[in-house]
Amino acid sequence: MKREDYKEIEMLIEKYFNAETSLEEESRIKDYYRATPHAEIPEAIRSYSEMFGFFESEKSYIDVPVMRSHSFYTPMLRWGTVAAAALLLVGFFLFNTGGDNSFRLIIDGESVKNSQMAVDVANNRLDKVNSLMQQLNKANSTLNSVAKVERALSPMEKVNSALTQNKQ
Repeated sequence: MKREDYKEIEMLIEKYFNAETSLEEESRIKDYYRATPHAEIPEAIRSYSEMFGFFESEKSYIDVPVMRSHSFYTPMLRWGTVAAAALLLVGFFLFNTGGDNSFRLIIDGESVKNSQMAVDVANNRLDKVNSLMQQLNKANSTLNSVAKVERALSPMEKVNSALTQNKQ
């Protein structure tokens, strides 16, 4: 082996451990260890032959999964699109009233035809919802007041705990 080859490989190994080598330089190191018999490798760099040889031998054991051209989600996406279209058609035919734009009110299972009565019932229900919302807002303001009192009393709890510790 030439002295220049040994120096070059030694320099490349040093660059390798400093993470400064290119892929071409790394392949030159691996080629050197693959082509040179173990006995001819100088003692100074012989210990690295196992490492670079290990990388080469382990490459054959690594099972790289082959990517399929179609993913799992492609057929699912197709069937999902078909299902969505079918659902839209079913919904359209079920809820289409044939051009009748009037509202229907059903009370106790019977359809009410009187529009004034339907408006009165709707207003009555909306008034009930409005009164419930007012009660909810009142209860919420009461809770906010209680929270303010609790925040105001929290420093007093610290004083109380300090006093009880001093008594002991």
